[in-house]
Amino acid sequence: MTVIPGLVRRAAAEAERHLRVGVGALVKVGRDLERSAELGRLLPAYLERVATLEQAVREQDAELRTIRTELDSLVGQLNDRLLPRIDERMDDTERDLAAVATSLIRTGRDTAGNRTRLEAAERRLGDLRTKVAQLEQRTGLWRDLQSTVARFGDDLDAMRARMALRAAEPPPADASPAPVQNITDRPA
Repeated sequence: MTVIPGLVRRAAAEAERHLRVGVGALVKVGRDLERSAELGRLLPAYLERVATLEQAVREQDAELRTIRTELDSLVGQLNDRLLPRIDERMDDTERDLAAVATSLIRTGRDTAGNRTRLEAAERRLGDLRTKVAQLEQRTGLWRDLQSTVARFGDDLDAMRARMALRAAEPPPADASPAPVQNITDRPA
């Protein structure tokens, strides 16, 4: 009866294979339990670090809000002090220039007295044109400054939006924890 010992050997080999698979599963479960216990010990430290980071982000948000308020106030003050009626003054100056030019054409240039007055008026006209050019240049500089300050305020808003506080969620139990970075460790 050689059939029965062959069956016994195959049954024994199959039982041995099942035992090895079972032992492997037990070892894997043991490792997972050790890892879970280690993660359980580390969880309070991670929660404390998250709370510290949240507090730092809140403080930075408050500082950014203060800066934004100061920038808005600065822009308002600059507008109130530097730009009132600047366009009206430029229009008035252009009208004055047109009036001077019109009066010069009407007076004629045939006498020496008229010629002297004409030269003085032309010098005055040149001075007025220079002042208009300077005023236009200053206006352009002011408008550039105002747009730069406004862009800076928008950049602050965008930065604050990127740093918005998020609810701290514990990592999934089967995921390995990612290292926590301090705000100062962040790349610029």
